[in-house]
Amino acid sequence: MAPRRKSLRLLTKTIEDNNNKENNYLRCLSDYHSRVTRRETLRTKFKAEYDLEQKIEVEIKMREGSARLLAAARHRAQSLEAARALLTSNERMSAYMAELQRRKKDVNKKSITGSTARVSLSELRVPLMWRDSDHFKNRGDYRRFAVFCLARVGTEIHDTALICPVDRAQTDITFPDVLLFNNVPAEFELTLEIYSHILQEDLSIASTPRRIKRTIHSSISKTVGKKLAASLKDELSSGKLGPQFELMASAKLTLDDTEENIHTHDLIINNLDNKHHALPLFGHFCCRLAAQLDCMTKDVYTGTININNKKCWARLRNFTLKAWESRKLAEDDQNPVQTVPINRETDVQKSSSSGKEIRVCNSVEGCEKVTTIKLESTEEAQKWLRHLTSQVDDHLRWKHAAENIQQVPYVESTRNSFINKRQGSLYDETPLIETVRSDYSTRPTVQQIFGLTPSTSLSSCSSNSPPSLRSRSLSTSGTTKISASAIKSHWPFSNKTNNI
Repeated sequence: MAPRRKSLRLLTKTIEDNNNKENNYLRCLSDYHSRVTRRETLRTKFKAEYDLEQKIEVEIKMREGSARLLAAARHRAQSLEAARALLTSNERMSAYMAELQRRKKDVNKKSITGSTARVSLSELRVPLMWRDSDHFKNRGDYRRFAVFCLARVGTEIHDTALICPVDRAQTDITFPDVLLFNNVPAEFELTLEIYSHILQEDLSIASTPRRIKRTIHSSISKTVGKKLAASLKDELSSGKLGPQFELMASAKLTLDDTEENIHTHDLIINNLDNKHHALPLFGHFCCRLAAQLDCMTKDVYTGTININNKKCWARLRNFTLKAWESRKLAEDDQNPVQTVPINRETDVQKSSSSGKEIRVCNSVEGCEKVTTIKLESTEEAQKWLRHLTSQVDDHLRWKHAAENIQQVPYVESTRNSFINKRQGSLYDETPLIETVRSDYSTRPTVQQIFGLTPSTSLSSCSSNSPPSLRSRSLSTSGTTKISASAIKSHWPFSNKTNNI
């Protein structure tokens, strides 16, 4: 009995030692994973800060180059372009530095969760409000402006082309740019700012530092010359030389404003001390704001699964789980054998009977449809569960943008940043007659009423034209006339309900 008890004691001790070793191993493994996770978090944080510092250095160089170009510019176009680039660099640098300070203060700031999107701003058009005599008769208001816009989402800032000159002959400003923002979260806020500069006949102030520098040698001493040169350098670096662009108006757009079509939005007009320098804005602008989710065009997760007791290769994309008999059939774009929608109404749960099973429940025509997904391991089941749950949350977070893919326009690599040609007018395209006879397929536009060609603008009408459209009968053809009682004022811009 004694040897047997001794052997049992040794066996129990061996089992306990093995359990202690296994527990120690698991504890050390958990600590290792925690250290790796913490290190990756810090590495990501430091990488993000390093990227910001790199961007700040780039903008500092851009700012210095723009300031030098502004000092050396002799032509109006060069001065305006340099001033626009200088203002854009200053805004970007301020945004980067503010974000860098915010990240250093908030160490525990959580990163973006869920799917991000590409957001594009295009078809940007800003109507102007001139007096009738100024636009139609080409007299009165002689002001001319140079105009561009800044659009920002977080620290990402883009500028449009510079439209110059903008005068009383134009009823609206059209920007040909497509501004694209990447990795945008669902809670984004896009800020649009309109800047303008009233053009003066004499813009030679940009070359003032060069002229003063040439006279320093002959007129004053070296000591005074050095101080004057230093003051000019400080003034140049502060961006106060040359054309000064002022903020005219701003607007904020969110996910609710995204749509496939063009819509009209309100502007918050900035009050200037000098009203003469204010751009005659109408208080609204038109644009197309589109958001295309990354998870709708890229695979969220792929792998081999067993769906409804059938082994398949599955792909999760565009809020849909599709399964094929093999990966080659999926790559050949063949019809899937199984399609399961994953949206805000979907219930994704881990099976209570097995850690390797996932239950996906959808409501189809009032009936509950349950899809069972089996995985080869518990770890793989956890990954699929995480991605499926994330898709459900993204579909709820992105609202209507998750229901249909909104097309993002192609961004051209090059653009003409200084545009001075006559833009088209919303007035030219706006129907004036609300009620017409049934034999007209479409309502006549201003061009048809006045017999203008598409290349002819309203500003080309002679000053002898009647001042009121209501005092004359309008003819759309040689025989049919419409009286003034049929003419009804028509608002050319719609607030989200109608398209432009």
